[in-house]
Amino acid sequence: MSGDPTIYDIAARAGVGIATVSRVLNAHPRVKVETRDAVLKACADLGFRPNRAARRLAAGGPNRPRVAALAPLFATAFAYGVTRPLAAGLAAAGIDLVLYDIPDRETKQRTLDRLLGERACEGLVLCSMGIGPERAAQFAAARIPVVAVDHPCDGLPAATIDNRAAMRLAVEVLRERGARRIAHLAGGDALAYRERRAGFVAAAGAAAPVVPAETPTREGGAAACGILLDAHPDIDAIACASDAIAVGALEECRRRGLAAPDRIQIMGFDDQPFMDVIGLSTVRQPVAGFGAWAAQAVAALCADPGAAVTPVLLPVSVVERQTTRTPAAPSRRRGR
Repeated sequence: MSGDPTIYDIAARAGVGIATVSRVLNAHPRVKVETRDAVLKACADLGFRPNRAARRLAAGGPNRPRVAALAPLFATAFAYGVTRPLAAGLAAAGIDLVLYDIPDRETKQRTLDRLLGERACEGLVLCSMGIGPERAAQFAAARIPVVAVDHPCDGLPAATIDNRAAMRLAVEVLRERGARRIAHLAGGDALAYRERRAGFVAAAGAAAPVVPAETPTREGGAAACGILLDAHPDIDAIACASDAIAVGALEECRRRGLAAPDRIQIMGFDDQPFMDVIGLSTVRQPVAGFGAWAAQAVAALCADPGAAVTPVLLPVSVVERQTTRTPAAPSRRRGR
């Protein structure tokens, strides 16, 4: 085949019509999985790369590199904390950022299909989610570098923390402050939440109460705390999977007349904005550090696909405030 491959070449290679190719490239939901896979494979095999610059110029847009970031933007404040420094770092490098809200797995797959099919970006950042080896190979074939934050991905550069060790540290601090019957309010199915739960069990023991919050929100935390207190009224400390869950737990304890920290100590996780105003003791993870690292890493790979970008494990620390038995003034604990 001479010259660059066209949509007709893709259709012939995949054994479908050009209308089907167009639907796949535009992430139309009504395409069979096997058809979609055949079209994407044909794109990768033939090195199909739509002229992004021409599209942008035709639309009156700038011909600048573009990075796509996938994140559960409206699920937690964590994603905002990551994407803000990511946007600033990319802007300083002359790279545009396009954010995609990913509430579920189906949306993620459709978005990845579109990014691949249209070659709509020069780099990809995954926030709190991963991709499998097949997807990673597709992006590598399309010469689109991928980095991840808050989720390890085999073969891809990622910035993470040790969630298990961080939760063990939280339990250790609570014990040092006199807690003897510690429980855990767990998050959902996300890898970080599963790791935090495993870290709690390792530190507190298999017999320590664990109650999952239906959603990692203030409301979910309050409901889970109510279930916990009904079943285990003698607990004297709660290590929570997130700050939002911890705020809900704090509200439920106050509703029941259980003062924190005198009767029950509460520890959050993240150190989101306003936790200092609320007075929540929490595990602080480097949220802004995730975004800054991602910006630097993906910009380096966009400029030079052979650039050496290695995974990093970022440190955490415990910040003690009014919900643990410490002086009222905030103080930084040792980090890991």
